Amino acid sequence: MSAPYTAVVVVTHGRAGADMLDAAQAFLHVPLPMVTAVGVSPEDDQSVVNAKIDQAVSDLGVHGWEQVLFLVDLVGSTPARLCCGKCGDKGHVVTGLNMPMLLKLATADRSCGPAALGSTLVLTGTKSIHVE
Repeated sequence: MSAPYTAVVVVTHGRAGADMLDAAQAFLHVPLPMVTAVGVSPEDDQSVVNAKIDQAVSDLGVHGWEQVLFLVDLVGSTPARLCCGKCGDKGHVVTGLNMPMLLKLATADRSCGPAALGSTLVLTGTKSIHVE
């Protein structure tokens, strides 16, 4: 039997994550299954952000945090801290989201678990940063 498919929740300030996800899917010409975005507004307090994250995971049909990878825009932000708290600092949160990470989701092994998938996405994202 194969390992469960890792769900991915993109959590960003404003619509950045949703817009990047839409752009990645348009570029790839395919939907990215089991991936959703959560937007955090400036007026959202911690409980609202927490509820949005919980709802996103529930909407994906995932029952528990062990098969969820969170991609977050800013290290140390409220969304990053809340996501880290949900998965007990087990390497299921990647901060510094960029577009190459989302594109890599189309070909990455999503059965390897959140920590391994996160490492793959970090390698891709890091290799894609250049100064020219």
